[in-house]
Amino acid sequence: MIRIKQFQVYLASALLLGLWGCLSEIDLPAPPSDAENVAITATLRKDEPSVLDVRVVQVDNFSGFSAPVPIDNAIIFLKDDQGNESFVPLRFSGQYQRVLEEGESEVVVEPGRSYQLEVNLGQGRVYTSELEQLSAVPEATAINYSVETREAINETGNIVDQNFVRFFIDTPLRVNGSNSKAVLKWDMEGVHKIVESVPADVQVPNQRTCYVFEDLQLERPVVFNGNESGKEVLQRQFIIEERIDSRFAQGFYLVVRQQSITEGAFDYWESIRKVVDRSGNFFDEPPGKIRGNFSNLENPAEDVFGYFSAVQEDTIRLYIPPSALGLTIFPECPSTIPAGQDPPRAFCFDCLLLRNSTTQKPDFWIE
Repeated sequence: MIRIKQFQVYLASALLLGLWGCLSEIDLPAPPSDAENVAITATLRKDEPSVLDVRVVQVDNFSGFSAPVPIDNAIIFLKDDQGNESFVPLRFSGQYQRVLEEGESEVVVEPGRSYQLEVNLGQGRVYTSELEQLSAVPEATAINYSVETREAINETGNIVDQNFVRFFIDTPLRVNGSNSKAVLKWDMEGVHKIVESVPADVQVPNQRTCYVFEDLQLERPVVFNGNESGKEVLQRQFIIEERIDSRFAQGFYLVVRQQSITEGAFDYWESIRKVVDRSGNFFDEPPGKIRGNFSNLENPAEDVFGYFSAVQEDTIRLYIPPSALGLTIFPECPSTIPAGQDPPRAFCFDCLLLRNSTTQKPDFWIE
């Protein structure tokens, strides 16, 4: 019974973070339960203007492996360490957002200040985060990469040689004038280009180019605690690797958002990483409860999942031209299709069918 309770707690955390696809399926003879939990993830980003994004969902305690259910009736306030507060309106189902325009918001977002979130669901269900201090972020100096070939399992289950590109970051760990080192988290995005196919009998091709944005490695947080390191500068710090496939055939950008986080946030994301990386069998000691920084003051025993962070970001990008990898990489869409024949994929004739695609060339895209 204890193991079932522990499993349901970190299972709910995985559902909240979109990790369910990464967990192995295990059938457990668990009794049905009507209990429910709230999961809240929120990030306040220092920018011009600063933006607060909040997601509030309901997760089953243990009545099967159900997807999170969005909560749309939450009353949410962002508060600062001086008693100011700003209302956070609903934007989409389960997702709330407040753009904190300078001069228009009661809460001013500045490094060195602390912030917290209050989420009221009524009937005594008021969830408050701990105060999170916003710290300045050091500017990363470079992204580097290397190509590696090793054995991997392909889509048909066979072991084959597969090429990977491994990315590394260089960054100082201290902001000028700071007495303490930074605690860092890296969020990453890939952007690749796709050129549409055209029928071979078309005299004047009118094919479009799409730029496709993809969040990378959402299932495994990448963090580093500078206070636990004897280094002043990180050089070639590994952050992510990607399988080399058709995304690299016509140009690929890696976008890295380096964030300053608190030690509490580091402990939270590091716990998530350990759950994702955990291997072994079902009889191993299960991981402990992943504790966030929200609590219900009226019911301290209630499990509340998720975390509220206040961060400042520094963005750095690296472009990899197709020729740089020294490999022959075929695009997903051939340049021409025989007359009257369908393309290998529907998006080859309409690249806007791809999720998060646009025909507008990003400002940063320079080849």
